[in-house]
Amino acid sequence: MKKNKSVKNATYEVPAKGSLGLLAFGDKGLRAWREVRDKDKKKSEKE
Repeated sequence: MKKNKSVKNATYEVPAKGSLGLLAFGDKGLRAWREVRDKDKKKSEKE
């Protein structure tokens, strides 16, 4: 019987446009994407 190993401390760069890979992270992925998206919007508005 094989045990599932979780990846700890894995990094994933969240693009402002989003990606399907973020859906695999569920709620955490959605929150991370929203944070990056909002920062990108604010940066664009300042320019």
